[in-house]
Amino acid sequence: MRSLPVLLLSFGCLCFGCLDTSVPTRDARPEDVGPDEGPDAPPPPRVLELQVLDQRGRTWPLDAAPTRPTLRVLTTELLDAPSPFVFLFDAVDVEALREDLGRSPVRQEHLRRVIETEVTADASGITMTPTATLEPGAYRVALAAWAAAGEQVLGEAFVAPFTVAADGGATLTHTWPPDGSTGVAYAIDRAILRFDGEVEGLNAIQLVGSHGAITSSATRSACEDVGWPRGSCVTLSWDGVLRPAAAYRVEIGEALVDRGGAPVGPLQVGFVTGRDAMRAPNLLPLVCGLDETPADLGCALADDARVTLRLRADTPVIASLTSPRAVDRQLAPRGEITLSLALGIDAAVDAELRLEGLAGETLSATIPLRTHPTLAAITIAEVRADPRGPEPRQEYVELLNYGASAVELTGLALSDRADRLGDELPLSPMLPAGARALLVADAFDPNDPADPPVPPGVMLVRIGTSLASGGLSNAGEPLFLRDTEGRRLSAIPSMASPGPGICWVRTTTTRAGELRAAECTPGTE
Repeated sequence: MRSLPVLLLSFGCLCFGCLDTSVPTRDARPEDVGPDEGPDAPPPPRVLELQVLDQRGRTWPLDAAPTRPTLRVLTTELLDAPSPFVFLFDAVDVEALREDLGRSPVRQEHLRRVIETEVTADASGITMTPTATLEPGAYRVALAAWAAAGEQVLGEAFVAPFTVAADGGATLTHTWPPDGSTGVAYAIDRAILRFDGEVEGLNAIQLVGSHGAITSSATRSACEDVGWPRGSCVTLSWDGVLRPAAAYRVEIGEALVDRGGAPVGPLQVGFVTGRDAMRAPNLLPLVCGLDETPADLGCALADDARVTLRLRADTPVIASLTSPRAVDRQLAPRGEITLSLALGIDAAVDAELRLEGLAGETLSATIPLRTHPTLAAITIAEVRADPRGPEPRQEYVELLNYGASAVELTGLALSDRADRLGDELPLSPMLPAGARALLVADAFDPNDPADPPVPPGVMLVRIGTSLASGGLSNAGEPLFLRDTEGRRLSAIPSMASPGPGICWVRTTTTRAGELRAAECTPGTE
């Protein structure tokens, strides 16, 4: 999305008539551009403010902009310059950018972070329109100090930050039937679509077959009822049955717009019907992990608070798991199902499993679930698979005791395999409440100059020549921490290393909190 800007070649010639095309050198100061400073000289031009508008011309807050904005920089006069002077950047440092745009040319490190825009100008200001949808996040609109109105230069760079909101637009994220599905039961009577933002103009959504459009109607529905995350969901319904072994597509026209008035389409998703009117889903056998319990062709993973049920169906399904205390739903386009229920400590329930196929056909079953008594409050808090120092010597897995009492580390096991116990931790001191410990290779150097030093008070548990099976893979591998009875205490999924010296860090002090990429801080928060 991000490339050098389209700033209208020879900006001054195309917009304002040809001017002197000499460009100030890198050593020239804004005052060297040479405004007329006589007593009768007109005042220099000024930049008044940045406005962010949507496609309907409505003003949005600078901290919650739409994904398809029109950026309007208000000025006291018509501005021009012999070289490009107006830019849209991603989240570069404001002060560094202001200093750089104080004189020409712009540094390459900043030019590489310019976002392509279309630019026009008039006596009241400059209008910038990004040529592509902006991702949520921080941006900067900037005018260089050499922008001028006649002989009077701006003299000082203008930099205005703004932020695109997470709900500042809408894109299609999920569909039911899943895009590209084949063998769909021809008795299906609906399609469901999820957008990640509000949409308007639902009549722009229609079902089309080989013989043209099919009479259908679109209505809003609750994403949670399907098992999708919160968003804007639409159900497209039609009467009658479809043709067997025929191709269909859901078309979205340009009249479907986000809340800023920007078109969401045109786009389309398709599916092909099979020769069966209806066919109930079937469950396929799974191989369970070392710390999972087989449960009616599925695998149940329990801790002391919840049970996670893993299943696989032979067709796309909407799955639900219901207990007297909780319910979880998931739409599984490939039949790979993971449902989780919070039950409390050492609890046992009979949960109702329901799988609904594409045409409404169902499979139901009762599955007994049970949680463990209280487990040790310990989690994998940070993982460094790609140190700046030598590998695998400087890799580590950081454990955090987030509980209220000390935890015994001796005998716990770290593994990169779901079906193997892995490396057992040797005789170690108790890990106090709130403390952290690093699981490291025997040759780990806590003071290696290439990486942040490890505070002297942080416990190091050396577990062999390398962690896991020959060291932690930069391409990503899962990690499992189990107690002496083989019960899972914490785990992380397989995720590629974000880069040298960057760790995967647990965002919350729980055994299964989310992970984010951040600078490594061995033994500290």
